[in-house]
Amino acid sequence: MFKKILALVLAFTLVFSLAACTGNKETGKPSEKIVPSDKKVAILVAPEAQYPEDYAAAMSIQAQYPDNVIVKEYSDSRILQAGDGPIITLSEELAKDETVGAIVYARATEFTNYAISKAKAANPDIVTIAIEPEDKLSAVAHAANLVLTCDWEAAANDAVKTAASMGAKYFVFFSFERHTRNELVDSQRSAFKAACEGAGIEFVYTNCVDPTNAEGISKAQLVIREQVAQLELNKKIMGSDVVLFSTDSAVQSTLVELAKAKGMIYLSGNFPSVYSGISEVFDVAAVENYYDTEAYIKNIGTAVKADAENKARFASYNFNLMATLVFGAVYSAFDILNATTTADNLAEKVILRLTDAADSKSFTAKAYSDTLTNVFCAYNADAFTVI
Repeated sequence: MFKKILALVLAFTLVFSLAACTGNKETGKPSEKIVPSDKKVAILVAPEAQYPEDYAAAMSIQAQYPDNVIVKEYSDSRILQAGDGPIITLSEELAKDETVGAIVYARATEFTNYAISKAKAANPDIVTIAIEPEDKLSAVAHAANLVLTCDWEAAANDAVKTAASMGAKYFVFFSFERHTRNELVDSQRSAFKAACEGAGIEFVYTNCVDPTNAEGISKAQLVIREQVAQLELNKKIMGSDVVLFSTDSAVQSTLVELAKAKGMIYLSGNFPSVYSGISEVFDVAAVENYYDTEAYIKNIGTAVKADAENKARFASYNFNLMATLVFGAVYSAFDILNATTTADNLAEKVILRLTDAADSKSFTAKAYSDTLTNVFCAYNADAFTVI
């Protein structure tokens, strides 16, 4: 795993440094030079085992800007802890550091809203950028300077279209109360439901167990297995043309294992990334140029076909969306600290930075809503590959 992550870090560093220097080659949109700020940008990131792409992207941009970017890792947010979590403690410590001007939450996990409030209390001028928040979106948007998310309507349409091409008749969407209280996750559920209705696929919502409760990840994984069995018993789902999807990163390996045993369908996990989910169960070989997701997907195919017990059908997302959001967040932090991005040109500049980081003609970024004016969503379309 270390070699895989190291290769991924080096590849992301090369690819995104080239994008920053040359601008968006495919779209032809003009780029503005990336000018690092005098104050450092800190990236708070989960462990690589929890979110591999986030971790690799953070490490690679630090390697690209060693004097301007620092990375701090907090412990797995899915594991219940007593007292203030590390994301809160680290936020306050970084805000008190006079050399730090901005904090990027590479995955704005639970308690990020409180972490931002603690950072702002320590330093009212600290710039905060939250990516894909788990806390209530409106609250995070109010607390943070900028919020970046996946465009879940576009992602749902893309994923369901892929599922339909694979013969899906049912789409089982697992989540739990903490997630669905968040407008972002609730809009995600609504988007998948609408896309399924349009494609003639039965949408089945199932409320399951939060892995951060006292019984932990193992209980959440066990309940998923029990719920799939219950859905089959009650004929809510029938046969193997069933997509298993969850908003919870802790159960992705369980979904893959269930699909493997039952011949069901698994798409890229709770946030579309080729580096999560399937590789947690199958022994997928690393590639020399790890940014090359097509090559990695071929290796996934090799690993899947080599497993005589596998009956599943898989599709994976062939674009580094989270890495794009992380790089775009850091570029935007530089701009805000340099005062080249202000409230008046926020949308224009943030969309430009995200588009340049993506360097893809299929990538789109836009304002999330008319009311949350500092929230932007992005997606790269038609990137699912059936394995």
